[in-house]
Amino acid sequence: MHSIEWDSIRIFLAVVEEGSMSAAAQVLGMSQPTVSRQIVALEEKMGFNLFDRSSNGLSLTTAGEGLLESARAAELGVKGFLRQVNTCIDNHQGPVRLAAGEVAGFYFLPKALEAFGREYPGIEVEILVENRGVNLNKREADIWIAREKPSQPDMVVSLLRQAPIGFYAHRDYLRQHGVPDSLHDMHTGHYRLIGYDRLEVYSQAAARVGGTVNKSHFSYRTDSYKMQLELARAKAGITVMFASVAARYPELVPVLPGAPIPDAQWWLVCHHDVHVNPRIRCLMNFLTQWFQKAPLSLVG
Repeated sequence: MHSIEWDSIRIFLAVVEEGSMSAAAQVLGMSQPTVSRQIVALEEKMGFNLFDRSSNGLSLTTAGEGLLESARAAELGVKGFLRQVNTCIDNHQGPVRLAAGEVAGFYFLPKALEAFGREYPGIEVEILVENRGVNLNKREADIWIAREKPSQPDMVVSLLRQAPIGFYAHRDYLRQHGVPDSLHDMHTGHYRLIGYDRLEVYSQAAARVGGTVNKSHFSYRTDSYKMQLELARAKAGITVMFASVAARYPELVPVLPGAPIPDAQWWLVCHHDVHVNPRIRCLMNFLTQWFQKAPLSLVG
């Protein structure tokens, strides 16, 4: 058998994960015919088919399924090698990929990164705003500002900052529907609540204080923090919001300010293999200092 190049394995994995050659081509930045030719060439080298083709699409053959775990292990090995290579570049020149959710991404990071750019003009920061988190093992980002402490192994994790959050609504919404007297009153069905759909940010926060929250509590569900904010501003209902964000909008007022809602947390995360990379270490140190020193009006 001829040797198999890593690129062929990468294309095979993309087709498996995306479910079709056309979708894989989009992710890989290739044309669909190129992806198809690469898969056929890989199958010819191996001497068996990796996929069954039918009118319903692609499905892995038994042989393809048998190779999948090894292919994924090879992917992790190659990406680990690339992370180690990056740690050998001892300078403050080049890119760092930073991932964060909408709150940090839209309301906090712009000022922090502007200051960072003035101090380290040679470092380029690629910013990924993603509420659902990222996979650092797959190098989707170098640094991740996470809302919940991650549990994945091989991660370097530190607490950046805590910030107060609370219930808020448009003052006109409360004039029309009244102000709830308690958490129980707020959940009776008289009030429309705004929260997350698939994310578990609120349920995880409630669990920290012995409470229970699930998506059935919310009349409006969206995994976009900005959409939750705009729904509240449109008088659609009551939502949970960072106090420093709500303070920017005078039409939004606190609801049940004494409610036992735990402060939000931000965690700074990177993979163990890259935490000594000078560029990554530089940005992590800068963000740590910024989060710790910035007034709460900037953190949220």
